[in-house]
Amino acid sequence: MDEKWQELEPTIEEYNKVHGELKANQKKRTELEAKMQPLNDQMKVAVDKVGQLANESYRAGPASGINSILKTSSPTALTDQLIYLDRLAEIERADISAVTTARSEMDKQKADLDKVVSDQEKRDKELSAKKAEVEKEIDALEELQKKAYGSVANVPSSGSTSGGSCSASGASGAAATAVATACAQIGKPYVYGAAGPGSFDCSGLVAYAWGAAGVGLPHSTTAQWNMGTAVSAAQARAGDVVFFYSGLSHDGLYLGNGKMVHAPQPGMSVEVLSINVLPVVGFRRFG
Repeated sequence: MDEKWQELEPTIEEYNKVHGELKANQKKRTELEAKMQPLNDQMKVAVDKVGQLANESYRAGPASGINSILKTSSPTALTDQLIYLDRLAEIERADISAVTTARSEMDKQKADLDKVVSDQEKRDKELSAKKAEVEKEIDALEELQKKAYGSVANVPSSGSTSGGSCSASGASGAAATAVATACAQIGKPYVYGAAGPGSFDCSGLVAYAWGAAGVGLPHSTTAQWNMGTAVSAAQARAGDVVFFYSGLSHDGLYLGNGKMVHAPQPGMSVEVLSINVLPVVGFRRFG
C-alpha cells in the first residue's frame, strides 16, 4: 500500500501545482483586462478628436489658411497662432502615440497570458481526469485498510507523538509559530487536496502552518521547493520544510532532532515521524 501511494502522490502534487498556477494567472488576466479598459476609452476619445479636427478641416477647406492671414493685421499675431495650433497638433499626436504604445504593450502581455492560461487549462483538465482516477485508487486503498484492520481508526500509524512531543526545538519567531500551528493539527485526517482547517495533504499542511506565521506558500511541494533558501541537513532547524523522493512528491515541517510533523497519506492522520523513514531530498527555510 505504501508503494502504491508513492505512485499516486506525485499526481496529487502536480495537480495542486498546476491548479494553483492556473487560478493565479486567471486572476492576472482579469486584472490586466481591467487596466486595458481605460486605455480603450482614451483611444476612443483621441480618435474622436482626430475625426473632429479632420471634419472641421474638410469643411473649412484650404482657403481657411489664407483667410486667417487676411484677418490678422499683425504678422506676429499670425505666427503666434500658427505656433499655438502646431503645439496643439503635437500634443494630440503625443497623446495618441502614448496611448497606442501602452495599449500595444498590454495587448502583447494579454496575448502571452492567454497562451499560458490556455495551456494550463488544458493541463488542468487532463489532471482533473487523472485526479478522478487517483481518487478511485485511494478509495480502493482505504477499503483494503478497512478489510485489514476492521476500520480506518485501527490503522497503525507509521509514526506517532509517543516517540517525542510535537514541539519546536529551539525555534523562535515565525518558525516557532509555523511549528506550533502544524503540531496543533495532530490527529486531523489526511485528505487529498486539502489545506485545512479540518483536514490536510502534505503540502497543504506546510502551507497552512507557514500561512499562520505570515508567509504565503503555494499548495504544491514542487512550488514550495522553488521558494525559500536551501539549507543542508546539518544546518536544518525547527520550522524548515523537509522534502522527500526524487520527484519532490512529499514534504513536512521539520521539528529538529531528526523528526517532522506531516500529513502522511489517505486513511492516516497528521503525525510526528522520523525523517529517516523516507528518502530525504533536501530542506528549505522560510520566514
